[in-house]
Amino acid sequence: MSALLLPSGAHARDAHADAAAFAAAARHHVGERVTLDHCHLVYATDDEITCIGLLPEDAAGNVRLAGKLLIRVAAAEMQGRTRALALCAGGALDEACEVSVAGEVFDASPSFGLGAAQLMGLREATICWPD
Repeated sequence: MSALLLPSGAHARDAHADAAAFAAAARHHVGERVTLDHCHLVYATDDEITCIGLLPEDAAGNVRLAGKLLIRVAAAEMQGRTRALALCAGGALDEACEVSVAGEVFDASPSFGLGAAQLMGLREATICWPD
């Protein structure tokens, strides 16, 4: 599991991971700060956004879902939130909504009445847009 997280560049204090690979391992990293790369934002609302991790296309060219994480954007991150609401409110896996997201891993399950570690996420998150 530790091979999923690699310190990198300017965010050396945050480990980097691919969103698809990290989704399954997130419960083992509660409380840690991470940066998720290749996070496809969908269903953006004022309160939260869903990050979808995708596996490479299969032989038939179908995109496969590897997992999802709930993103709760930091209150000070108004520009990122506004852009996500404008571009990523629907469920389309648009390239414009493929980003990196940095935040603290947390278990979002209790706020939805679910058992522990069924829905993981990042809180106090910042969105790093590719441009």
